[in-house]
Amino acid sequence: MSLACGGTLLAAAAAAAAAAAEVPDELGYFQEFPVVLSASRLLQPLSEAPNAMTVIDRDMIAASGSRTITDLLKLVPGMYVSYYKGSQPIVSYHGTTDQYARRMQVLIDGRSVYLPPLSAVGWADLPITVDDIERIEVIRGPAAASHGANSTQGVISITTRDATAVNGKQLAYTHGTQGINDASVRFGGNGEVYDYRMTLAYTADNGYADLHKLPRKVAATLPNQNSLLRNNNDSNQARLLNYRANFHPGSRDSFDLQFGFNRDVQGVGFVDKNPSAVNPLNLNPSSTNGNTPHDLVANSGYAQFDWIRVLENEDELRLRYYHLQRNQHETFNVYLSGNFIPDPLRQTARAGRDEIEVQHTLSPMADNRLVYGAAWRQDRINAQLQAPFPVAVIARDFNLRSDEWRVFAHDEWRPLDALLVNAGAMYERDRMDNANFSPRAALNLHVARHHTLRAGVSLAYRTPAVVEEFTPSPLEAPGDLWVPARFATAPDLKPERMFSRELGYLGEFPEWNGVIDLRLFSDQLRNGIYASKLSQKFINGAAIQVRGFELTFKIKPDRDGELVLNAAHILARSNSAQLFATGESAFRPVEPAKFNDLTTGSIPRNSGSVLYSRRMRDGWSVSGAFYYQDGLQPFDRPQVDFQHAQHRTDVRVAKTFHDSGDLHGEVALVVQNLFDSGLTEYVANNVFERRVFATLAVRW
Repeated sequence: MSLACGGTLLAAAAAAAAAAAEVPDELGYFQEFPVVLSASRLLQPLSEAPNAMTVIDRDMIAASGSRTITDLLKLVPGMYVSYYKGSQPIVSYHGTTDQYARRMQVLIDGRSVYLPPLSAVGWADLPITVDDIERIEVIRGPAAASHGANSTQGVISITTRDATAVNGKQLAYTHGTQGINDASVRFGGNGEVYDYRMTLAYTADNGYADLHKLPRKVAATLPNQNSLLRNNNDSNQARLLNYRANFHPGSRDSFDLQFGFNRDVQGVGFVDKNPSAVNPLNLNPSSTNGNTPHDLVANSGYAQFDWIRVLENEDELRLRYYHLQRNQHETFNVYLSGNFIPDPLRQTARAGRDEIEVQHTLSPMADNRLVYGAAWRQDRINAQLQAPFPVAVIARDFNLRSDEWRVFAHDEWRPLDALLVNAGAMYERDRMDNANFSPRAALNLHVARHHTLRAGVSLAYRTPAVVEEFTPSPLEAPGDLWVPARFATAPDLKPERMFSRELGYLGEFPEWNGVIDLRLFSDQLRNGIYASKLSQKFINGAAIQVRGFELTFKIKPDRDGELVLNAAHILARSNSAQLFATGESAFRPVEPAKFNDLTTGSIPRNSGSVLYSRRMRDGWSVSGAFYYQDGLQPFDRPQVDFQHAQHRTDVRVAKTFHDSGDLHGEVALVVQNLFDSGLTEYVANNVFERRVFATLAVRW
């Protein structure tokens, strides 16, 4: 799908601009569109943001029946969500990812939660639950101009509930199949100058079912299929707390304090059905002997402070500081020469981050708004691999401290009532001393009342992850953690470069209370980083072009019902065949024939979701969700892990209740994968069978 039609589309739109400009209230068209912040760092109606966005609010969160954050992201058109293990999700916009998915920026209340050495998100050890979330804004497309490196595919911006959101107490308990066992306590209070809320929670499940037979959609003729049986170890238990308080002594100053902690214990590793001797220099050549079943323990915490000062003319000054810390460790045995080594291996990884950012928002003129600022970040990592004889040769320590800084600005200019110009950029100096300049520009044209066209272009970069620069050799690592090499093995790695163009249409239809959001896009990735089997390190060289369209349709037939439909169609091409011809086996052709290009075959061509919810009499409500995804071949998995087309249906039935006093609550029943379609995840032995769980929540 070409974007060459963009000039024609905008030219036709300009003919209607004069009529739109005659409407006196320029924001009157768009007040039904949600107001978003994360796209440009300015509060804007969705119709005036420089990027296509999806907003998941609390009503959608409840209606979906999701108990994990990543499941909510299935409601975003074009988003690929799967699982390497029950507690290790993979979230990537438009696919094209390995199990670590490094190209999506993830923010919680403005703080970036990806950490070295993998530059990936530890979803299981985030110190928040689904019930702590107020809304999720997802920027669909590069947003490095606002949020820097790791925003090459987009941004997931999670906003937690404000300190004023809980004024009382709440108890909740969830129990269900697959060991689902969640409990939480929430309490908070509101005062004249001080508000607070706090969550204490426990979550647990057994992950995926232990397989006794091959998944229905995995052909018995595929090689190594027996290795899928009864080898799961993916249970998860998390204990967490989070606290948020706001102090507002006057009308001009607001102080926001947050902190949280999570202790997460994940079951990891595999039961190898075909144990074989292991080369001491390569603990995982063809089996899982270097990753036997064990626990991966993560202790994660954060603290954040925000100060907002309202200046003259309603300008705003914001100062933010946050600290992140994640300490992980695992201990496990390995199999060597027919026996397990008596003494275990131990791996640890300690990662920390401190960041301070200052931002100024102002209106220099009546038709102009500007936000600019600067930030400094320091990352620290200490990792160790302690290995006994006879594999002590692989033992190593790693220490790194890196500093990064960035400056950014975004300007919103309205030369005509019907025309808005968004232009911004970020300049950043990363830990490898790369200087990256990431600009973005967009035109939003209100062609008629309730109808807007958007055209945008942007450039974004992704800084190589620590483990990509300091690649362990050989590439396969024991256990679940990656301990980087002592010295840089790929010091000449360049940042990945993403160039994106898009056209968008947003239409509001008051006569049937509906909204349509259409996006056409073309994204070009250059200098893509991949694990080279030839050189046994990460190198640049992958290239891919992704183009297609995304559609969101929302309608509220009445005040008690809502329907949300999302769809995406993606076409892609890459240089995988050329790389394979040079001997890069990572880009091997796979069957069926249409997936001979492994990179493009890792993208679901068609995907979509439908969410319907309805409130009924006497406190009853019912909702249902349907998710669809075409088949694909996970990029870094063998052929046995081919993901067949997925069809998943979830339903939720709930009843609210209250007594004559302050006590009220809700009981809800959720069934996920209602028809037990046997869908497989990123790894074929992860079969999502039907899950049923019930929740009781009481508030007073």
